[in-house]
Amino acid sequence: MDGSRRITIQTIADEAQVSKSTVSCYLNGRTEKMSAETRERIARVIQKYDYRPSAAARLLTAGRSCLLGVVVCDITNGFANRLVKGIAQVCRESGYQILVGTSEYDPDAELLHLERMAGMKVDGVILQPTGQPDASLALLRRAGVPVVCIDSKPEGAPLWVATSNYRSTFDAVSACLRMGYTRCLLLSAEPGLLTSRQERCQACLDAAAQAGAPCHAELIGADTPDSEILRLASQGGGRTLVFVPNCWLLPKVFRALAPLHGEIPARLGLLGFDNEEWAEFSVPSVSTIVQPALQEGASTAALLIDNLLGKPGIPQNATLACEIRLRGSTSGG
Repeated sequence: MDGSRRITIQTIADEAQVSKSTVSCYLNGRTEKMSAETRERIARVIQKYDYRPSAAARLLTAGRSCLLGVVVCDITNGFANRLVKGIAQVCRESGYQILVGTSEYDPDAELLHLERMAGMKVDGVILQPTGQPDASLALLRRAGVPVVCIDSKPEGAPLWVATSNYRSTFDAVSACLRMGYTRCLLLSAEPGLLTSRQERCQACLDAAAQAGAPCHAELIGADTPDSEILRLASQGGGRTLVFVPNCWLLPKVFRALAPLHGEIPARLGLLGFDNEEWAEFSVPSVSTIVQPALQEGASTAALLIDNLLGKPGIPQNATLACEIRLRGSTSGG
């Protein structure tokens, strides 16, 4: 075959002396109305040029792109990495490719990603919302793009997959308080409208109240000086349990508390979320509530794809259980 010549469906049609629509019917297996001679003529030309139709073109003709959009809050986060890995595994097995964007917790960036993904004709979207995603959900509805929210249960989202944030936090904080800690220090990023943050913070407050332990809550962020975190942890009498509900803040708090590591777990306890890549191996090892991120990503992708394929009896949402791993930072290991 002449490598300089681009072979198209029109090329096949011209040489076989048939129409493009006849070749298209042949390629899609609709040959019942064709004569044997026409079928053989098309087959000879296709074999001559070793013609393979563009999969993308065929999918677009059928109204499908086999592309799914994925928007997460922070792609550098280990939890988000595992979410995307779980999504990618299921998509690959189902014949889908993914486009990944990161919003950096910025609603405008989230909207921009979704606008561009809708413009690229993705079949569906998996969204880790930055907050209450009314504008994002409205945009996708207008574009006719199905969406499943992940790691959050925002009001108005028809489909979502999340983890047992409240129950797991309540159980973990309660277990630590039973080890003899007499007060809680909740160090959290702004809960805002993120349901996962709200549930974790509320669960800590409720567990402390049930145990009769005072709980002091402080908002911190990436720019909070280590000295301020150290000051907060040094206040108050008795044994203090420090709870960090944000997985991206736990490493910062652990480093800031370095001058007090010798007092862990006797006077000071530390409990956080995820960070399994280092929490088990640090000194002291850190107690964590571990989300099944890989499973959560896979379950979300499966839920979206099953809905796209119109499978009957599909659940509208799912809550996956977390695992509590108590280690040296709370006398748990």
